[in-house]
Amino acid sequence: MAEFIKQMKELGEEFLETLKHKTKLSTIFDLYTEKVIPTFVSEKDLKEYYEKRMEEFNNFIDKL
Repeated sequence: MAEFIKQMKELGEEFLETLKHKTKLSTIFDLYTEKVIPTFVSEKDLKEYYEKRMEEFNNFIDKL
């Protein structure tokens, strides 16, 4: 029983560590997309790019 509790505690710690890491990555990505990209790409170009990518994605889904 003690071993089970120890394993659950370790699993919980690993889960929290992973969650912290993913949160940091998400924050860095959000910062990059909100601050860095707009400085060298126009909003119109971004919109066109994302519309094209969404169309490609939708076509891919339709083919499945």
